[in-house]
Amino acid sequence: MENKVLNANLNAIKRYDKSLADEILRINNIKSTFELVQNKNQEYNLLFNSIPLHSPESAKAEAQKIVDKIEELDNKNTIRVIYGLGLGYLADEFITRAGGTIIIYEPNIELLRIVFEILEFSENLNKNNVFITNDKEKLLKIIDIIADRETKITISFLSSYFNIYKNDIYTFAGFIERKRGEKQANTNTINKIAPLATLNTIQNLEKITKTPLVSSLKGLYKDSCALIASAGPSLKDNIEIIKKYRDNFILFAVGPALKLLEKNGIIPDFLCIVEALDTSTQINDIDLSETNLIFEPYSSSYLWDLKVKNRFLFFSKENFLNDYLANTLNIDISNNKAIGTVSYCALSSAKIMGFKKIILCGQDLAFKDGQCYAKGSAYEDLECIFNSELNKYEIRAKDFETYKEKLMSKKYLDNKYADYYAKSYIKKLNSTIYSVLGQDGKMLPTQACYAIFIKYFEKFTKNNQNLDLINSSTGGAQINGFKNLALEQVMLETNEVQNKEIPYQIPQYDQSEIIKIKQEMIKTFAELQEKITPLGELQNEIIKEFSRRKVQNKIIEKNQQKIISILNEIIKKYYNLAYIMFLCTSYTNRYFENLKKINSKNDVNIYLKLQNKNLNLLKALKTRIEDAKSFLLNE
Repeated sequence: MENKVLNANLNAIKRYDKSLADEILRINNIKSTFELVQNKNQEYNLLFNSIPLHSPESAKAEAQKIVDKIEELDNKNTIRVIYGLGLGYLADEFITRAGGTIIIYEPNIELLRIVFEILEFSENLNKNNVFITNDKEKLLKIIDIIADRETKITISFLSSYFNIYKNDIYTFAGFIERKRGEKQANTNTINKIAPLATLNTIQNLEKITKTPLVSSLKGLYKDSCALIASAGPSLKDNIEIIKKYRDNFILFAVGPALKLLEKNGIIPDFLCIVEALDTSTQINDIDLSETNLIFEPYSSSYLWDLKVKNRFLFFSKENFLNDYLANTLNIDISNNKAIGTVSYCALSSAKIMGFKKIILCGQDLAFKDGQCYAKGSAYEDLECIFNSELNKYEIRAKDFETYKEKLMSKKYLDNKYADYYAKSYIKKLNSTIYSVLGQDGKMLPTQACYAIFIKYFEKFTKNNQNLDLINSSTGGAQINGFKNLALEQVMLETNEVQNKEIPYQIPQYDQSEIIKIKQEMIKTFAELQEKITPLGELQNEIIKEFSRRKVQNKIIEKNQQKIISILNEIIKKYYNLAYIMFLCTSYTNRYFENLKKINSKNDVNIYLKLQNKNLNLLKALKTRIEDAKSFLLNE
C-alpha cells in the first residue's frame, strides 16, 4: 500500500539528492530496533535500540534550550548543521527561528526510513534553505556551493546523539572545520596573497634566474641529522639543549623563531622564509652573514637585499607562478612541497639535502598553556585564553602596541590603518579556533590551519618511511608518524655533523627563452591595461547616477553590463595565463561577489557601499597591471 507521507518526504529530497531518496526507498529490512512512545509532556519520542532520542521530560523544551544558546541566530550568512534528525524537534526549532541554511546530517539511514514513514516533514524539506544528507562528502559539497568567505558554520546536536555517536561527532566537527579551513585558506590566499606574490615574482624575475636552487644541494648531508626550529612555545623549553648539542645537527630556522635563537647566541645554518608579505621585522638587526637563506620565488622583495651567506630558491609545486616559471626554465619541481607552512618547506629542503634524521622543535601546532608562540619569538605577545562568558577559547594580545610593532614593518606601522590591520589579524585568528589531539591524549586549542598542517606532516611520514622523523615539540599536537621524544634523549644518541662546503652553482637557463617570455608578458599587460582603463570611469558613472536617482535605471544597467562584458572577456581570454590569473582573480572574484550581494539586497546604503568597494577593486586591479608592466620594463 502506498505511503503518502513517505513519498512526500522523498519527493522533497529528490530535488537535490535523488540517490539518497532512492536508497531510503529501497530499505526493506530494519536491523535496529525503533519504538514510538510518549514522554511526560505527551510529546512523541523515538527509542533507538531502547535509547530515547529526545528528552523524556519535554522534547520541544530541549530543542529550544539548544537553539537559545546559539549566537547571532538571525544571521542569514550562517550554515546551521544539525547532527541527527530524531523526530525533527531540533530541526523544526532551527527552521522556525534561525536565519541562514539548515543542513541535517543523519548517520543512520534506517532511522530516516522509519521517521519519513510517520513524520510529515516535507513542508520543511521543500524549503530552499533546508537540506538533509547521510553522507559527509555530500554535506561538504552543499557547504561549498552555499558558503562564501564570510559564511559562519554552527554544529548542534541532541545529548542522546552525543552519547551514541560521541567519537564520530568529534570527527565530524573536525572534518567540517578542516575542510572549511582548507577552502577558506585557499580563498584567502588567492584574494590576499596571490596578487602580491605574483608581483614579487615578476619584479625579481631577473634575480630568480641567477639564483641557485635547493635541489643543487641534493644529498649533501646524506645520513646526517637536521633540526627544524619553529616558533611554537616548546622552542623556548629546548633552547638550552639546542645550545648544548649545537654540533650534532644542521639547524634550519623559520622566520618567526629567528629572534629567540639570536637572543640565545644560536646561529642557524639555514633560514627558511616563504612569505609574500614584508616580514622584515622578524629579522631586523640580526646578523645573517653566516646563514644560508632558503626562500620562494614569490617571497617579499626585501629578501634579495639581505646580507646572507648564500641564497637558494625553493620552487614549491602549485604555488602561484612557480609551476609556470618552472616550466619556462625547464626545472623539475614535481617533488617540491611546501603546502602553506614554512616549516614544511624546511622539512622538504632537509629531505632533498639527504638528512636521515629530522627533528621538529617548536612545531607545537597548538596553543599550550595559553601560549600561541614561544617567548622571545616575533609573536610572543599573543595568548590563547578561555573566555568563560563566551564558553570558548580566544586569542588576544597581552600588549596591543608591542604586538602591533612586532607584526608589521615600519612602513605599515606609519599607515593610518595600522590598528585596523593588527586587530583584523587577531579577529582572523579567532575565527578559526579549533581543537586537536595533544601528545598527552587531551584536546588542545589551535587554529584550523594548524589542524590542516598536522595532516600534511602526517602525509609526509607516510611517503618517507625510510627517514627517522622525530617530534621534540614537547606537549604540542600529536603528529602521527613522528616519534615523540625529548630532545636531549635524541641528542645523546646523535653524533656530531661533519662540516661541509656548501656549493653555490648558478643554474644555466636558456636566456633566449627568458627574454621571449618577458616580451610576451609585457605585450599581454599592455593589452590588459588598454582594456581595463575605461572600467573606473564606468563604475564612477554608476555610483553618481545611483546617488542622484536612488534607484537603478537603464543608464546604470548599461554601464554595469559594459563592465561585466569587459571583465568576462578578460577572464575568458587571459586567465589561461598563470601570471594574469593569479594577479587578477582576487579582484574579479570579489567584484562579482559584490554584484551578487547587491542583487540580493534592496538597500540604498548597502548598494552604494558595495559599488564603492567595486570601484576600489577596479582601481587596485588597474594599479597591479601597471606595476607588473613597469617591473618588466625596468628590469
